[in-house]
Amino acid sequence: LVFFCCLVVALVGAAIATTGVDVSQVTLPEAWSCLKKNGYDFGIIRCYQSTGNVDPNCPHTVYNAAAAGIAHIDVYIFPCPHCGNPAGQIQATYDWLNKFKALGKVGMFWLDIEGSQYWGGQSENRDFFMGLVNTAEKLGIRLGVYTSQSQWCPIMGCSFSGGAKYPLWYAHYDGSESFSDFSPFGGWSRPKMKQFAGNKDVCGAGVDLNWYPTF
Repeated sequence: LVFFCCLVVALVGAAIATTGVDVSQVTLPEAWSCLKKNGYDFGIIRCYQSTGNVDPNCPHTVYNAAAAGIAHIDVYIFPCPHCGNPAGQIQATYDWLNKFKALGKVGMFWLDIEGSQYWGGQSENRDFFMGLVNTAEKLGIRLGVYTSQSQWCPIMGCSFSGGAKYPLWYAHYDGSESFSDFSPFGGWSRPKMKQFAGNKDVCGAGVDLNWYPTF
């Protein structure tokens, strides 16, 4: 009986979390198929670059993931604060996906907030960030924020909670598929997803590894 109970708990535990990858380069259908066979259920694809341009590989990589049967596909935006025009950056990403009819295959847009060298002063940064989120909301985009305490605090200020109503995807390369390491910041008391390992070669693709509990 004890064994049976433990087995049930283990099976339930396995069913309430999933792992996936994010990519910043073209990823071919065979790589996605291999990733799926190896238990990776979702993919997050870069669709805007820090240089201030849409990622040319994004729409086709979205299609490649969908063709391989990846269940959930999101995109992320690495904004260019020094380029200005946050509304234009969101709109360009939206239009780029829509041009290739890939928009309907995407669940969420994640804003990648990291790298203080790309940003200015905190007040300026906050205004730029709100420009991103306000435009996304007007377009009906489901939005999330990718960042970490070590990035958010110097860029936006630890107390700035302008992104707190959106899901948080945070980075900590400790190799642990859990939130036990998380400390609240920026108005977030609990994250939605964790990037727990980076710069991995899996199935011939360069990926970061992510853990998403579904409970």
